Amino acid sequence: IPPKGYIPNTPKPTEQLEAAYFWLPQNQIKSSYWKAADYLEVTLKDLQTRKLYSDGYLNMTGTYDGLKSFNNGNDPQVKLRAGYDDEYLYIMVEWKDTTTDASYASWLWDGPADANKSDSTGGWTSQRNNDNFTILFDKDGSQDKDAWKWSLALSAPFDKAFNLKLDAQGNLSDPDGIIRNSNGSTPRSGPAYEWNGVRQEILLADSTKMLLDPGYYLLDNFKIPVTGSAEEGQIVFNKTADCRYCHGPDADGFADGETQGGSLQDVFINRFSRRGLLTFISSSGHEGSGDQYWGRIANNSNDTTNLVAFLRSVAGIPGYSLVKPETAPTIKALTNVGIGSLKKANGFYQVLLIRKLNTGNPDDIQFTPGNTYKFSIRLSDDDDLNYVGATDLELTFKSNAL
Repeated sequence: IPPKGYIPNTPKPTEQLEAAYFWLPQNQIKSSYWKAADYLEVTLKDLQTRKLYSDGYLNMTGTYDGLKSFNNGNDPQVKLRAGYDDEYLYIMVEWKDTTTDASYASWLWDGPADANKSDSTGGWTSQRNNDNFTILFDKDGSQDKDAWKWSLALSAPFDKAFNLKLDAQGNLSDPDGIIRNSNGSTPRSGPAYEWNGVRQEILLADSTKMLLDPGYYLLDNFKIPVTGSAEEGQIVFNKTADCRYCHGPDADGFADGETQGGSLQDVFINRFSRRGLLTFISSSGHEGSGDQYWGRIANNSNDTTNLVAFLRSVAGIPGYSLVKPETAPTIKALTNVGIGSLKKANGFYQVLLIRKLNTGNPDDIQFTPGNTYKFSIRLSDDDDLNYVGATDLELTFKSNAL
């Protein structure tokens, strides 16, 4: 008889997602069970493609062509693993995507053209790369589905997955607590907030701390209104201060002069506070910061304010202001992705979902070991309209970890 907690050393593919019972919680990405658990290989197909957003949502259709565009058309190698203990169900989702960068051009001024749309990219365009997936469980006696949605941009910073519901009309309820970083009613109205310069450290429900990178995310308590005009700032950049000599007229690093100052179209700009950015520009560490360039605008507050607005615009201000949840998540979601650094093992994402077998909530599916549950999964990249995935999947429960 194997000892309690014994894990088989040779994982093998299965025809269904099999949740094995374990005596000790395997509640970490690096828990030993996940290295050796059997797995379901998921064959993806195009579920919904070639859908476009309304005006303003440019370059957000990363799965527009379905499997042809997800992970550059390469097999994402999706694998699902599962387990359970006396209280919780655990599901590990793993897939490969080497293309994602959550910092890519969020709220970019005069952004790149969108091959799928004819809309003008002049002014602010909303863009964010964001791998996400949704698991949809069928509910007995109802056409509604229990939806578990994980999003790199929105839910990952809080170690959670959204606990949603898909109704019979196909409407997915919106997650609470997410504020789109907009100063108006339309996506093209421009960003409302930037980082206030205070270290973005939050205390999660399990008493652990997480540091968020202001180049990617804005917590609700760490934001200030954006000031200045990016359009006027571009004039300051190119004419008044002549920054184009080193950095190019579009701040892309293609200099108009002899000095290569490098591109400023990078999220690192937003890791500076407004004060910190001006301090660096005027420091001796910034080449050409003397009277010849910086000195032309150093005493003009309007010019400096507008210049920073332009620098923010070409770097891409974070697209969302996040509100820290007040309660512990119904579905805890741990990931191997470093929020901010976006490091993942060899391009593979791993997300561990943890939810009570029985939540007592009538909107949630309740799990009883021994039964079989039908579900589907859909994945997308920078896209909530188009997705790939698999249907007619089944979750079963095994009596032990053997």
